[in-house]
Amino acid sequence: MKQDTTRTPFLFSVVGLCFIIDRILKHFAQNNTDFAYYIIKPWLGWEYFANSGVAFSIPIPQSFLILFTPIILLLLLTYYTNKSRKTLIFTCAILLVTFGALSNFIDRMLFGITIDYFRIITSIFNIADVMIIIGAGLLIVEEYKSNK
Repeated sequence: MKQDTTRTPFLFSVVGLCFIIDRILKHFAQNNTDFAYYIIKPWLGWEYFANSGVAFSIPIPQSFLILFTPIILLLLLTYYTNKSRKTLIFTCAILLVTFGALSNFIDRMLFGITIDYFRIITSIFNIADVMIIIGAGLLIVEEYKSNK
């Protein structure tokens, strides 16, 4: 598949908007920690959670996360830069993972935690987490397709 650079500014704008919305929602959640809203209580709704772990609250030492997150992001961006065939899906995946990780990294640097606010059943997460998961999934699909 050939490289598609015409849609990259649009992708950058959409992913950047997701990043901004995540930052706004995190700010709201942190400044309204007592606010909770449930569509189906207690399984689906909005709830502030100070997450000291990573995805799914897996405990990992803070110093490890602060040290290795920038390294992983730099490796990811280097991988993108050196990839000869940059498809639209690949570009979208890299942008999603990078902006999602950056938003959570900002939380860790400023507050020592990641601010989560969406509850679904027993998980609490944020838009940045969704961006990372979707981006990682797209990367896996794209790598699988390119190795066929």
